[in-house]
Amino acid sequence: MVFATLAQQTWTILMFLVSGFALWRGRGPERVIALANLAAWILTPLTYRTVLLDPQWGVFIVDAMFLGVLVWFAVTTDRNWLLFAAAFQLLAVVTHIAIAVDPGVRTLAYFRALVIWSYLVLGALAIGARNAHRDRRAGLADGT
Repeated sequence: MVFATLAQQTWTILMFLVSGFALWRGRGPERVIALANLAAWILTPLTYRTVLLDPQWGVFIVDAMFLGVLVWFAVTTDRNWLLFAAAFQLLAVVTHIAIAVDPGVRTLAYFRALVIWSYLVLGALAIGARNAHRDRRAGLADGT
């Protein structure tokens, strides 16, 4: 919920567009993941620590919880996009662990990696929502 830079504004707009599309046109899993993504977006700035050189444990917990939601749906549904979303989110969680075990991981690289993984998760959600909408229009929807 920080809007100070163009990058943050771009992420926020894109995240709302993709999440809104998933809520509007997706089926059950896409809608739940869109809501979980919005919840993670709200919770993340509330967990920031002021010392950016240290691991962001609060953000790690939010990311790990979002990973749990993604993995649960990847295991319990037939949506292929969830496998990619969960894999990208796992990379975000591993990035948190990398800075915790190796202080040589620079803060800029740490945050840039987290941004990259976040955009890839968002891309997977966009593809999942598009596929759900396409399947519904083709009469392939299973009602979930």
